[in-house]
Amino acid sequence: MRNILISLLSTVFLVILALAMVPVFVSTDFLKSQVQQFVQQQSGMKLDISGDVSLSLLTGLRLSADKVALRDQNDQPLVAIGQLDFSLALSPLLSGKADITGITLIDPVLTLTQKTSPPPSETDPTSDATSSSDDEIDLSALSLRQLGLRNAMIVRMDGGGHQTTLLSGLDLTLRAPDFDGAASLEGSLPFKEQDIAFSGEIANVRNAVNGRSSGLTIDVTNDLLKAKLIGELALKGDALLVANYAFNAGNVTQLFEWLGAANAPLSIGKIEADGSLVALANEIRLPALNLAFDDQAIHGAARIFTDESLTRPLIRVALDMPTFNVDALLADKDNSGAASNAQASQDETDQAEPDLSALREFDLTADLRAGRITYQGKSLRQLKLLAQIIDGQMRLDLKSANLAKGNLQANLSGDLGQLLWNGSLKVQQIDIQEAARLAGQASPLSGMISSDLNFAAKGLTPDAIANNGNLAGQITLANGKLANPALQAAIPGRESGTIDKLTSRVTITSLDQPIDIAGAFGWNGETIRYSSRIGLAEALRQQPIPASLSVDARPLSLALSGLVNPASVSLSGSTLSIKSPSSRNLLSWLGQSVTSGTPDLPISLSTKLALSSDRTNLQNLSLQMGQSRGSGNLAYQAGAKPVVNGALAFETLDLTPFMGDGKSQGRTARASTQTAQQGWDTSPIDFSGLNNVNAELTLSAKSLVARDIKTGSVQMAVRLKDGQLSGSLDRLNLYEGQGTGGFFVNAATKPAQLSANFALANMQMSGFLRDSIDMKALSGRGGVTLDLTAKGASQADIIRQLNGFAKLEMLDGQIRGINIPQMMRRLSGNILEGWSTSQSQTTDFSSLTASFQFNNGMVSNQDLLMLSPLFRLAGTGQIDLPNSRIDYKATPKLSTTLKGQGGLVDAQGVPIPIIIKGKLTKPRIYPDIPGILENPDAIFKGLQQLGAPGKAASEGLQRVEKNITKEIQKQSDKLGIDLNNILKPQSGNNNQPQQNQNQNQNQNQQQQQQPVEQRLLRDLTKGLFGN
Repeated sequence: MRNILISLLSTVFLVILALAMVPVFVSTDFLKSQVQQFVQQQSGMKLDISGDVSLSLLTGLRLSADKVALRDQNDQPLVAIGQLDFSLALSPLLSGKADITGITLIDPVLTLTQKTSPPPSETDPTSDATSSSDDEIDLSALSLRQLGLRNAMIVRMDGGGHQTTLLSGLDLTLRAPDFDGAASLEGSLPFKEQDIAFSGEIANVRNAVNGRSSGLTIDVTNDLLKAKLIGELALKGDALLVANYAFNAGNVTQLFEWLGAANAPLSIGKIEADGSLVALANEIRLPALNLAFDDQAIHGAARIFTDESLTRPLIRVALDMPTFNVDALLADKDNSGAASNAQASQDETDQAEPDLSALREFDLTADLRAGRITYQGKSLRQLKLLAQIIDGQMRLDLKSANLAKGNLQANLSGDLGQLLWNGSLKVQQIDIQEAARLAGQASPLSGMISSDLNFAAKGLTPDAIANNGNLAGQITLANGKLANPALQAAIPGRESGTIDKLTSRVTITSLDQPIDIAGAFGWNGETIRYSSRIGLAEALRQQPIPASLSVDARPLSLALSGLVNPASVSLSGSTLSIKSPSSRNLLSWLGQSVTSGTPDLPISLSTKLALSSDRTNLQNLSLQMGQSRGSGNLAYQAGAKPVVNGALAFETLDLTPFMGDGKSQGRTARASTQTAQQGWDTSPIDFSGLNNVNAELTLSAKSLVARDIKTGSVQMAVRLKDGQLSGSLDRLNLYEGQGTGGFFVNAATKPAQLSANFALANMQMSGFLRDSIDMKALSGRGGVTLDLTAKGASQADIIRQLNGFAKLEMLDGQIRGINIPQMMRRLSGNILEGWSTSQSQTTDFSSLTASFQFNNGMVSNQDLLMLSPLFRLAGTGQIDLPNSRIDYKATPKLSTTLKGQGGLVDAQGVPIPIIIKGKLTKPRIYPDIPGILENPDAIFKGLQQLGAPGKAASEGLQRVEKNITKEIQKQSDKLGIDLNNILKPQSGNNNQPQQNQNQNQNQNQQQQQQPVEQRLLRDLTKGLFGN
């Protein structure tokens, strides 16, 4: 630049001198050719004057030339002038001095090109000029009153001939009246519709022109800023310029608006800068660089290398910020309209790819260090950042930065021409909430996050990076905690609104591969482990995302996979499996009220799932609940009261867990006895859940289990509407028989109302009686009809309010444990010794019928009747279910003949009344002795009708009876007491336990001493009803 300026000044001076020496004697064409030839010979440059040239000598020498251009030795443009005006006073010429009164260059264009000088040669005319350039220039005979540039332009041209405008519209005025004195300059430069005015002074023109030290002062000012430079200019010294500079701007808001950053969210009162500058031949140094934003300071230093051996300038800069508060520089954005416009502008900027070509015009190394940077009240500490741009290759290296209680390390490398990038990010123990506050956000999630990520991309816009980028690495979360009011609302009765102890590990293989997520958290008193896989490529392309999730906890394990569509908030093509070891524990964990009657059984479910915002479909559902196994389809419609529809088919449907005690299997005899001994269960049965959902279901089962009752195939329709549950049994195969029935539960009332009606026929009654009431002695075919209603909130309440009727019918049955025909054949030998019993013995009967009336838990039976060829059995009495007591009288009558089954009901025989009375769990069963003694003749008559054995037994009994009666009367007369009343059976305590073997032996001896009729009755009833 210095050589160019000297060449230009010398050339202009030569042109002026040549023109001044040419009188008016010659023509202008001759003048132009002589001047062009003179410039060519003296400088090797080419001068072209294509416009008019005029001379005037009226008030001095005046020269005007249009369209003047000067090109260098390589025929590259140096300067082009639209019009050149020159004026020279004539009188000073007489004394050997040139007093140039004015030079004006209108529309000059100065072109800066890369210097490609040809190798020097001996005949090169520029050799002498160059060699003489080191000689001192003496222009003391020259006085330049004014040199003016009007609308000047400076352009840069690269090797391909492409021009770039550096500045335009420059107006400059230079005054150097005394070559040995000072020169002044002033001018203006337009920029963004404002003029920047500048002025300056060179203390000594001679020293400046000849490269020696000369003072230099430059002031720059406009309405928004002021700048000043004071130094020493020495163009031939080691340091071309040594100066101090200062800059300040008092209205930063307007300054940013002027610079094109009208929406910058900054609130800065003033900006100040000062420092020192040293310009060497091939280097510019800024040994001191101080910036101040209000009262916040940044210190630094820089060096700019411009050696011709370098392909491009090299800039080295170092900045140090002890403390820097970003919050103090940020403005509060109260103007929503401005914020909206800024966001819209930002969106447009995001889609436009930034132009980084300017960064390829220089090389750069930068070192930034900060002790503390504060943002949103939080600090980034000990920041160390290195930046480098070499040959269009950029690298940013964040050595370390402490942020939000953690540390960051990162690097980025890229090609500024091809826009190819790669780098890494390492985060160690960043506090999530602190980091969110730094970003101006609030995070409901807390915890410490770490990462180790590598990335690569092409382009600068988000779309380009997404389409041409890649990412790999891991992100981990530790000690996480998440508070969500929705969780608390789901289970309001306990502390369930917080997820704590959250850990997570996100593994990213590449953007084309799914990401894997695994971890654990604590919620609602349980530790829950989870894992997930999500299709990252599909998510980036905004396509349905393949995803899977598995959750494992003690009350529940879950696995789900399918396609997630974020646009429609739906899930399709999915499979779901759920398992729970305990339905009761699961319901309790989910905040539902549970009691001892809540089903407690393992649950397993698998299905194809289709999920939308308000509907859920379960297809190919496979369900297992305890002993129940089924399959089918279900649909769930969300709403204020959800609706469930579907059909389920079970291999086995076990209703036992839903019948009050929650057990997963039917009762055993022991369990039944223990429950009865303890009384009816008073714990609440909660039917309120039936009010939470509506449903219509079709259920079928190959086998249904209700406690110990087992059925064959069952077809049932269930409808739940507004808390009213109804079910109809369209098909019921039960113990080889068939039946129909229905049930109803009204949970909309309190207490709940219940009803059931069933008609069962042609069953194998042995299994039915065994499983339903634990009676094992009877078998045969028959049926049961019942129609019952009840209400209550516990098992005990329901029993107390049980009403309705039931009917029992049996045909062609057997009594196990006794063989009455054999007894009859051996009557003579056993009548006095007693009959023995055996489970291998049986007695046939032709029919058994009974009907029962239920009135608030009291069961009344008046028509029990069993018919057999050898005996008849009639019964009547009551069962008090609430108090678990029985008061019943059964009257078996031995038949006098061995007729076939179906004899007359009133056939003659031996009547033996039996009393069954007391607790249901252990009633007293004894003969009605007073009833027998009231009519002993009927007994004797019956025995006589049995034949010879019976007749001998009758005679023996008559003798015994006479002796007993005579003796009782004799003792009664002596005592004056009617012993017959005393001998009547009394209802005493029947619960005295048999404690040891001696007591058993005494009882056996007493039994051998009992009268014959009592022994006969005991053995017969033992066979019928057990002991």
